[in-house]
Amino acid sequence: MNTAEFLTISAAIVPDRVAVAGSGERVTYEELQSRVNRLANAMQSLGVQKGQNVGVMAVNGPEFVEIYYAAAALGATMVPLNFRAKAEELVYMADSTDVSILFIQERYYPIFHSVRAELPKVKNVITMDFEKAGMPAYRSFRDTGDDIPVYTDIEESDATIIIFTSGTTSLPKGVVLSYQALTALVVNTQSPADPSSDQEVILVSVPFFHIAGATTIMSAVFSGRRLVILPAFEPDAWLAAVQAEGATHAFVVPTMLKRVMEAPTFKDADLSTLRLITYGAAPMPYEVVRQAVDLFGPKGKNVGLMNSYGQTEATGSMTYLDPDDHRLDGTPEQNDKKLERLRSVGRPMGDIDVAILAPDDRRLPANEPGEICIRGDRVMRGYNKREDDTAGALRDGWLHTGDVGKLDDDGYLYITGRIKDMIIRGGENIGPAEIEQVLEDHPGIAEAAVIGVPDVEWGEIVKAIVVPANGGMVPSTEDLTDYVKSRLASYKAPAMYQWVSDLPRNHLGKVLKTDLREMYGQPSS
Repeated sequence: MNTAEFLTISAAIVPDRVAVAGSGERVTYEELQSRVNRLANAMQSLGVQKGQNVGVMAVNGPEFVEIYYAAAALGATMVPLNFRAKAEELVYMADSTDVSILFIQERYYPIFHSVRAELPKVKNVITMDFEKAGMPAYRSFRDTGDDIPVYTDIEESDATIIIFTSGTTSLPKGVVLSYQALTALVVNTQSPADPSSDQEVILVSVPFFHIAGATTIMSAVFSGRRLVILPAFEPDAWLAAVQAEGATHAFVVPTMLKRVMEAPTFKDADLSTLRLITYGAAPMPYEVVRQAVDLFGPKGKNVGLMNSYGQTEATGSMTYLDPDDHRLDGTPEQNDKKLERLRSVGRPMGDIDVAILAPDDRRLPANEPGEICIRGDRVMRGYNKREDDTAGALRDGWLHTGDVGKLDDDGYLYITGRIKDMIIRGGENIGPAEIEQVLEDHPGIAEAAVIGVPDVEWGEIVKAIVVPANGGMVPSTEDLTDYVKSRLASYKAPAMYQWVSDLPRNHLGKVLKTDLREMYGQPSS
């Protein structure tokens, strides 16, 4: 199924409902379909066709929804670029995916302009919120197209979106997701638009370059919901949007949920329309989820909570801890069991198979830890132009997540560690190797190893264990932070530094990250 049909069907069933609210606009499903038709025809006039890649570098806005569905109608692939990227990251992401047309906001144009000569494959640039000589402006460009539906036959295995997720290697990996994967996620987790029921309203504030944001574009439209878009997360604005739009559903990463609860306006906020907050994309500190259970439970705001564990490679959620598991309304014994389960990420979703596998790929029994692996229609097609990484992740029909965990006797999944050294800060995946490489380029550093340490605010923060260069002055924390931020997205800069004389290594010379975490991985204060 071409995911462009999600919009076609909802526009036919609920044409007068508001589909998108954001940036001062309210667009009905009928209007959204018309905009998508015109944009698809305009893109086609520039040569965009099946198999080509369409880049977007912008904060969240209604344009994202239009661009995705227009690209899908053409059989093209959308590539949402991380707007926090630095120049070298942007070049890699855009060049490796062969982006031929780029939609960009003014605040990100300078970084693009600085590397324009390194991106010869980008033939056309569309300015989204500003005007630039020689470049079409988004609205006028879109409206040059005819309001005639565009439909392209696709294979279900064709790519519809590529989302970058940092790995433990030095470069981010582009996860290629097919029409089949997105369709399987949406139709197995959402009900189609129903004109006889009240419209649900979902608030999105996670970036659309993140899998949780990207899939919301599909699930909201398929189910005929109103998609309320915040350009960025800010707790008071989030609370205000819930009240102004009557939001019924929202997704947040743990850091967002913590900040919402700490906001001065939280106590008096009217969240009576809000039925469910789903949180995920990063480990949730137990003390934070306990606070959330109290504040959002029946004696507080009376809002359901659901934990979701997923990966970009699995098109998002793989397991969920449902609202009943968050309600402490049973006997003391039942509540004690629920409190323990708050440390889990719930049970597998119905359309995928989750298994705990041993290093030799044996399926392990309950309560025995091993690698968390999944299979099903939602598994990625592979990593873009990363054959070795793809072969390592997809074996014998299973996606090997790199996470270590166990399933209890009732099928609840507990994550106990990570095979890979991924750091997850506020929902953003951070690969240590790229930070280590940048640090080791600094003249004052001989060697560097990066780990994640627990943090109540962010889930994890980046900590660098560094060896000074022989005879050199030890750089200041401020100097190193500025240096890393000049090379990488700012959230990747270490928050803590530990100076040591040498790094622990095994007999092959490999740095022992486990030893470093034991020695220096204490929670931040």
